[in-house]
Amino acid sequence: MSKFKIFADSCSDLSTELRKANDVSYFRMNVVVAGEEKPADLDWNEFSPEQLYAWVGDLKNHCKTTLVPGHEFESKMRPLLEQGYDIIYIACSGKLTGSMNTFNLVKSELQEEFPDRKMIGIDSLCASMGEGLLALEAARLQKEGKSLEEVVEWVEANKCRLNQWATVETLSYLKAAGRVSGASAFFGNIIGVKPIIISDLSGYNYVPEKVKGTKNALNRIFEGVKAGIEPGVTKTVYIGQGMAQDKQAALKERIEKELGLNVVEFWIGPIIGTSCGPGVVGCWFLGKKVEFDSQGK
Repeated sequence: MSKFKIFADSCSDLSTELRKANDVSYFRMNVVVAGEEKPADLDWNEFSPEQLYAWVGDLKNHCKTTLVPGHEFESKMRPLLEQGYDIIYIACSGKLTGSMNTFNLVKSELQEEFPDRKMIGIDSLCASMGEGLLALEAARLQKEGKSLEEVVEWVEANKCRLNQWATVETLSYLKAAGRVSGASAFFGNIIGVKPIIISDLSGYNYVPEKVKGTKNALNRIFEGVKAGIEPGVTKTVYIGQGMAQDKQAALKERIEKELGLNVVEFWIGPIIGTSCGPGVVGCWFLGKKVEFDSQGK
């Protein structure tokens, strides 16, 4: 059985602890702050979460994000290929980033040099811990002795079970980043109205509804989690936040107390945080199959 390495990218929001415990690596993207490019480092070595959200919150900085650069793919893949490793890349939704296209270009070049090695990219159809959770599950299967082909088959078959329920203070950041429609952004920016954001079967962020006030938004997220639970599948709910620790704590308490599920808290990282802005909070978990597709497929 061949050796293989599992990668995600900066959109996965996988903490240092989670990556080390599960032997998952990531390809790094960048954020641009006031014209200066900075690494989207999930270890927060270059800047703190508080600093990131302060930059993003100041609209004069015109913060934006980049794809995974080609040299980042090449520099991390080549040494592994030379050692006889195959590679699985679980990527952020292709509807939200074009990094998979860059991966495929680099893969084509490296394949000529390493014709016997396998380099497989998987569109996770989601972002943040949706992508990260698939990478963790892939690592679990790898530890159980599953082959690369078996891991890829499982991820492809189960990525439709990634449930996302999130809200933001304003949709202006997502609109500016091209991550949500203009109409949704307009209605989501009415004072006091909080958009509820899900990830659909095509990999888009979609706003199925808006509610009045933060309390109602958190209630709706909780109800979404409760409705999405699949016995035997849903074991842990990952709750992420960007300068919204109070919202995170409120959701954690209810989910642990009322649903009896394990909760893992995390910071929403540089890429997703830049796109969502301060105040973002959300839940990600494996559960019932997501049925909604905004593209009507």
